[in-house]
Amino acid sequence: MLLKRIYDEVDLERYKKARAEKFEEWRAKFTAIDTPDGLIAAFAKQVSETLTPLPLLAGLEVNHTGVSAEQHFSTPLITELVKLNIAQLDGDELIIRAAPEDLHYTIKRTPGRWCLHCGEKLSDDANGEMARLHIAMKHNGVASPDPETPAGYVWLTYFDCTLDAEQHARFAKVG
Repeated sequence: MLLKRIYDEVDLERYKKARAEKFEEWRAKFTAIDTPDGLIAAFAKQVSETLTPLPLLAGLEVNHTGVSAEQHFSTPLITELVKLNIAQLDGDELIIRAAPEDLHYTIKRTPGRWCLHCGEKLSDDANGEMARLHIAMKHNGVASPDPETPAGYVWLTYFDCTLDAEQHARFAKVG
């Protein structure tokens, strides 16, 4: 998936100005200690970009949705997009507001622990004790359906989603 960030125009100008000021400030500091010019510019650029708060995100533009309709969205990303009113969670649907049209994803699994045997969402706790208890009570002695995950459950840190098939057909990466 490739999305282009669309920034708030006024805040983008603030960002550019602040970044340029930080660049000059740090370039002057390193010039004073006799550092090679190329190194000064590279380091000043990195520092100025790191220390300048990013501009406000106003929206997203869809370049392509990748080669597969399947997508994993990190919890911090979805949290930030929801805060900015760019994404909405509605039951088992994730809607990402984008241009030229909103993207509609079906949420297959939310972050947390999931049983690989029965697909049940398991209680979350700090150590996975409840997941192990579920496996012992409901699937004791049965090998995990996924040989690479012998515990019989997974702990997802992302939203496991599938893009609407028609949308993916229109926006899929070609070539």
